Amino acid sequence: MKLYLVMGTHLAEIRQCLRSLATAGTESPAVVVHLPQGLDWEPSADEGYGVQTYNPETVLWVLDPDAEETTFIVLDPRQPLIEQLEHLAENLAKCLIEPVKILTCVDSRQTEANPRLRAWFDACIYYSDIVLLGNRQEASKAFMRDYQKHYERLCYPSLFLLLKGPGNPSDPVEVLTPGTRRVSQLFDLEGDGPVSAPPGVVIESSCDLDLEEAESDPFRQPGPEGAPVHVPDVTDCVIPA
Repeated sequence: MKLYLVMGTHLAEIRQCLRSLATAGTESPAVVVHLPQGLDWEPSADEGYGVQTYNPETVLWVLDPDAEETTFIVLDPRQPLIEQLEHLAENLAKCLIEPVKILTCVDSRQTEANPRLRAWFDACIYYSDIVLLGNRQEASKAFMRDYQKHYERLCYPSLFLLLKGPGNPSDPVEVLTPGTRRVSQLFDLEGDGPVSAPPGVVIESSCDLDLEEAESDPFRQPGPEGAPVHVPDVTDCVIPA
């Protein structure tokens, strides 16, 4: 099984992104997308993938690591983000499955205008290998430039790509290619050893990032003020599929 996790609030772009990825060189005979219930996302005949729905409040993820399929799990943007990620990581570890890639589809227009959404995407990107910048038509060029620079200054190794048109990844092969780039170690299976820097990571040359250092997860562990960084509710920012 090749497993990918997908986060974001612009469901129309995510839907088109998955449609594009489903036909972009996946070697598995089947592509399955798991969607949270109640998103009003009815698949059409040309989607290129099968759909299964799940209840994010009660789901237990039991997946077969030897299955001959490519699986995408879309996280529910209406539910608490960190709790979903922790639950997924616990279930996947029992199945001995690591995600091939964790993807975040950023709604650039809304993110520029909404600090609360920007804080939510901060958390998503911490756990992501690939960041896909979408809905850019009404976002300023200055924001698009500075947004990526912000994460480069933080030495995030996540790769930033574009969603073009209605949501087509600018480099779908790169999105699907195995290779961990995320800061978080939440989904790392025990016994994998130290995380090594993959080729071509987007890190400024001035950064001194020790990838063998134990992780201090700001969204799950207490910080200087005694509590993890708060991840806001962005239910009102969800754009239907």
